[in-house]
Amino acid sequence: MKKTILFSKKPAITMTFEEVRNRFLPMLVKTMKIANQRFIFNAIEEDDFQQILEIELWRAYEQYSSENGTCFSTYLFYKLQKGVRNATYHKYSLKNQGIIVSMNTSINKEDFKLEDILADNDASMNNLETNELSYLIIQNTSDHEKELLSILLDKQTFTVNSYAKKHGITRQAANQRVIKFKKKLQKIIANEYLGIS
Repeated sequence: MKKTILFSKKPAITMTFEEVRNRFLPMLVKTMKIANQRFIFNAIEEDDFQQILEIELWRAYEQYSSENGTCFSTYLFYKLQKGVRNATYHKYSLKNQGIIVSMNTSINKEDFKLEDILADNDASMNNLETNELSYLIIQNTSDHEKELLSILLDKQTFTVNSYAKKHGITRQAANQRVIKFKKKLQKIIANEYLGIS
């Protein structure tokens, strides 16, 4: 099977899948490397990742039509992004926990929510990283630590002084609680998210 492949700065060429694969393999590898950089300590096995992207390359070739006037590289780009999503989705999913995670879970009595601080218009896959970290933080914050989390997330609204006054302790004691809680979260994130023990 041969298809007419459109290029942005070159004339159209009739190519087999093997010819297309050879021509666009560098684009595929570059996409894989960029996506894998997000996972510093637990990158996805490159052979598996490449296989997923090569399936998307085949689908792009099979479904592509030069009659639409779209360059093949543009059409392939979106297929590769789908492949990246498929290859990396398990890194973001909440495996077998049966828990519904919500960014609008209240952090304190004033109905201050995690989404108020972490709100972002980014609907890309990168936002899943934020959601996974948010989930990890919420799951490891007890009820009496929620005020400490509020201080870490928004020091201007939730001050150490107001926390100290509310609980009848010194500012230094309140600050020590914040530092202890921060170290706890750092250790959890290092172990459970980054894979550093």
